[in-house]
Amino acid sequence: MIELKIKEETAKLNLYPDNKFNLLEPETIRELYDNIASLSETPVKVLRISGHGGSFAVGANILTMLKYSGYTAKGFSMLGSKLFGLLDKIPQIVIAEIDGFCMGGGMDFASSCDFRFATLRSKFAHPGSKLGIITGFGGTQRISRLMKQRHFTEHFITGETYSAEFMKEGGFLSETFENCENMHSYADKFTGNITNKNRLFLAELKKSINKQR
Repeated sequence: MIELKIKEETAKLNLYPDNKFNLLEPETIRELYDNIASLSETPVKVLRISGHGGSFAVGANILTMLKYSGYTAKGFSMLGSKLFGLLDKIPQIVIAEIDGFCMGGGMDFASSCDFRFATLRSKFAHPGSKLGIITGFGGTQRISRLMKQRHFTEHFITGETYSAEFMKEGGFLSETFENCENMHSYADKFTGNITNKNRLFLAELKKSINKQR
């Protein structure tokens, strides 16, 4: 389930798993896109994205993807890329607040945000490399621009699961926290420092930064 809440100049997008994980299936991606696109005509300056139930997002179900035809797989890849491209283009500053599993397409999702915070219990991986699959959502390009080369290479070549500490050291995460309460408290203050600025200034600054990536 996806829930969008707007309070003054801040929007919170919450993902609640139907089962154990927040899977980025086609219908979920479309719903995320529609919710995020709806912010364009609002005064919102900051979008905060959180996954609940011990899962930020874990990408698509591999067993489902194995049934895709080449045409369907291409369409799915384009759908994910459309969502993450939208996060680049919207004027809002986007913060990913990660607590739990962030894997595969979930890492691509987080890499499309402007800032990434995570609790120390969070786990990160791009396990597709173990199956000989390169992410179709542009993660190999986005994540490589965020992480230090040694950490990025190890992360993608091994396909192993890495800690929040490793990802912070490697440059993927902006900050790490002992628990969810501390992370959200820090994000509250961080958001306050952003929302006191002019919306047009933030939009133009974000556009300028993204051009340099």
